Amino acid sequence: MALVVKTWGEIQNIPNYEEVAGILLFRKIFEVEPAAKHLFDFARSRAVDSEELYNDPKFIEHARTVIRMVTAAIGLLEQGDMGTLVQALRDLGARHVTYNVSQEHFPIVGEALIMTLAAALGDMFTEEVKEEWLTVADVIFTTMATTWA
Repeated sequence: MALVVKTWGEIQNIPNYEEVAGILLFRKIFEVEPAAKHLFDFARSRAVDSEELYNDPKFIEHARTVIRMVTAAIGLLEQGDMGTLVQALRDLGARHVTYNVSQEHFPIVGEALIMTLAAALGDMFTEEVKEEWLTVADVIFTTMATTWA
């Protein structure tokens, strides 16, 4: 998982990375599945190609929060604190159940994450990096899904 930690460090070097990466991630989510916007109060009444959506303070804060969670998860992974990481992911999964997110949404987010990383990392996003990120994403989503009944 060293490549995941290293490449996330590169993402963190982007000025205002939480906002930049968060907005890019959600642009990619809505590109992969435009109907996903209906899961978010701040997006329901807006077109996915509307800059009004991406400038909305509620949207921006949510995007930042998602990236903060990724940063926290990668930090726990790097520290080897798997117990805390697993519990945080289970808690995150339980919260997402209440937002009407289903396990079918995970591949959409996973694809969007890979697209985001590829765009942000450019030539650093090698096939080996992609494979490590896919493995980590699978573990994240599988662990989150343990809270679905």
